[in-house]
Amino acid sequence: MTMRMTVSASLLAMAAASGMSGVAVANDDVLKLSKDPANVVMPSITYNGWNYSQLTQITQDNVKNLQLAWTLQIGILDQHEASPLVVGDTMYIVSPKPNYVYALDLTKDGVIKWEFRPTMDVALATAQTCCGAQTRGLYYAEGKIFYATLDGQVIALDAKSGEQLWRNVGADIVRGEGMAGNALVIHNLFIGGNEGGERGARGKVHAYDINTGKNAWTFYNMGPNNEVGIGPKFKPFYADDKIPNPGLDSWWKDSWKTGGGTSWGYFTWDPDVDIFHYSTGNCGPWNPDYRREWGKIDLDANGGLKSYKSNYCASQMARNGTTGELIWAYNITPQDHWDLDEPLITPLVDMTINGVLKKTAVKFARDGFFYVWDRVTGEMLIEPWMAEYQDLSKGIDMATGRPKYDIEKMMFTNVEDRRKYTQADPRGATKPAGYTGTEVEYCPGTAARNWENDAWSPRTNLLYTHSDTSCAIQIVVTGEYKPGEGYTLRQTAGNPAIPNKGMDGKATTVLSNLKANDPIGRKTAWTVPYNDGGRVPVMATATDLLFHGNQAEGTFQALDAKTGKVLWSFRAGARWGQSPISYSFGGKQYIAIIASSAAANTAVAANAAPDNANRYRRSGTTLYVFKLPG
Repeated sequence: MTMRMTVSASLLAMAAASGMSGVAVANDDVLKLSKDPANVVMPSITYNGWNYSQLTQITQDNVKNLQLAWTLQIGILDQHEASPLVVGDTMYIVSPKPNYVYALDLTKDGVIKWEFRPTMDVALATAQTCCGAQTRGLYYAEGKIFYATLDGQVIALDAKSGEQLWRNVGADIVRGEGMAGNALVIHNLFIGGNEGGERGARGKVHAYDINTGKNAWTFYNMGPNNEVGIGPKFKPFYADDKIPNPGLDSWWKDSWKTGGGTSWGYFTWDPDVDIFHYSTGNCGPWNPDYRREWGKIDLDANGGLKSYKSNYCASQMARNGTTGELIWAYNITPQDHWDLDEPLITPLVDMTINGVLKKTAVKFARDGFFYVWDRVTGEMLIEPWMAEYQDLSKGIDMATGRPKYDIEKMMFTNVEDRRKYTQADPRGATKPAGYTGTEVEYCPGTAARNWENDAWSPRTNLLYTHSDTSCAIQIVVTGEYKPGEGYTLRQTAGNPAIPNKGMDGKATTVLSNLKANDPIGRKTAWTVPYNDGGRVPVMATATDLLFHGNQAEGTFQALDAKTGKVLWSFRAGARWGQSPISYSFGGKQYIAIIASSAAANTAVAANAAPDNANRYRRSGTTLYVFKLPG
């Protein structure tokens, strides 16, 4: 993989094409297709990441009449997280490992037109990657289907025949680096990221020519300026990022080489300014002593971290869509100690703030705060506010951009180092066997939310997100980096005194919430609580409907986007890991989703509680397609 700031002649040609030359590029096709709400050509439906369907046949009044149109048994028992695509009379779906792609004929209720099976070592890919080893995206442009496999292959297929047009390799699976399938077609490039921070991979984004598969550029999220893509275009808003080498000098010695910050979340793109947005994964290793001067932490009077911020893991990134150069970056969780990945969608919304229309990038982040940035400059336009309970910081300093950390929540390997800063003892008088004195209890417990698609409605001006109430307790430990092996250097340390906390900081039996958040009002408009910790994606429609899976009950639901009231429910008896889509074919609007559960089934005892989740979801993988009668 080449790492360069220089732009090739072909990239210069693309830059001209995307500006004023009028030469067609791939995203012209994508923009044209996505303007017709009958089609779904990418995850989250459009480049702005709204996951919002403009179709209007299915309304709040008639949604109760939804019925099954047809189903298809996929046959791969695993959690499906990549939403289907629809282009014309064809639906495209991709499975989790082994990453099969299917083209379904909509004129024949889903008869398979063709199937593509990549060559891959599924066992190796599963062993070397994290967290279910899923794939989250297919992408369409100019008669081609693009995707990345779990083991790091980047593949283009002919959309009509399924023939492989080209193949490249974008990750080293032997070293624990894979691809979750999150990417985007911008100009004539297919741009993706990597995963594997838990094994010491260094986060990157890489671009491939959609016609040849040739690697056009690769840039990392930390390291020397030339490898990060920092040059004349880099104009960050906050002083901490204006140092000469922000992706290098914010790390202790050469710790950046195994720094994590992988790019396995969704991408969004603003064609008007040619900037794409994404966020990065946790720092590697979790133990911060390996990324700062051992046992030392440097906080200002407000709790702001002054040194060794570990740029740019757990960060928000904005890059040029043609050359990949970094435009701005914002470190959401400097020196991340707690696995606060940010693999989250960044919806791009034009909103009026203090009487001025602004191009914004919004995020309900994994640290529990809700952020609104100027998507061109990276300035925070609204003070971040707590959308799910967290106790790691006391808010965000608007002048510096730094979180105001609570020293009691900071991690240290050695208790004598910790005691130099705080006498806090999360266990108090109750100390279990093996207690070290370095334990830290904190909320959120690695995830106020995760990768699952949000939905933005321009009708309600609300962002809909499924969030988590969990807390955690952990310690950090010593260890050596070994390529291809785990490199988190952390351990759980029992169960926290309060495993789940509500917004008041008190214990709650609610495990997760569907939340409708108002960025301008800095508040949650409504909340629907769930007794299951499995977060799922959300889709909104132009008729003020939300479609969303209910893990606890194994049901697929339609809700009122203004109130959260359930208007329709279908029991599938399975889990949900995928965003639904809405498409139109033959003059009718359809809703499609894959219900999926892995093969294991927990026995349901005769005396199990009536609301025991295992009563409501069993293994299976079924594509459901719904429509109105007639």
